[in-house]
Amino acid sequence: MQENDPLNTQKQWFALYTNPRAEKSLSRLFKKYKIDHYLPLIKERKKWSDRFKIIETPRLKSYIFVNIIFWKDKVTVLQLPGAHHFVFAKGVPAVLEEEEMEKLKDLVENYGAQTEVIKNEALQPGKIVKITEGPFAGRKMEIIKRKNDVTLILRFPSIDQAIIAEMSIDKISWEETEH
Repeated sequence: MQENDPLNTQKQWFALYTNPRAEKSLSRLFKKYKIDHYLPLIKERKKWSDRFKIIETPRLKSYIFVNIIFWKDKVTVLQLPGAHHFVFAKGVPAVLEEEEMEKLKDLVENYGAQTEVIKNEALQPGKIVKITEGPFAGRKMEIIKRKNDVTLILRFPSIDQAIIAEMSIDKISWEETEH
């Protein structure tokens, strides 16, 4: 894994999930400890009981991006109050390319208030996924229902009978496959 390779001294952009409403305070801590980061903020007009006020709010709730050498700086980042966990994709920390970060910065700076963020639901009912880790590793299963953020109900499409298995999302890794 390149992210955990001690010989890799190249900084990369990683997505960090924060505690709820901790993005700005974590950004201040990153500035204090000189950790290169990006918090996409947009200006919004909010109504108080007696007035309107323009405030800056995070465009991506509970996300902040850090430009670090993962194996060297991950513990420092995660020990700061408000940091929750790094975002993983297919079992490895999600790395954002410099070009992606530039696009994100451009989009937020030039079109911030006109953009809308919708959550990309990777595990939608009806998708066939191949379980790559956990007790069902190597098997293809269909997502029948997503009960909440931590539990899926799956069935084996290869047999005639419906067998339903409930498993925690954080205990499995998956890759989307064709039917």
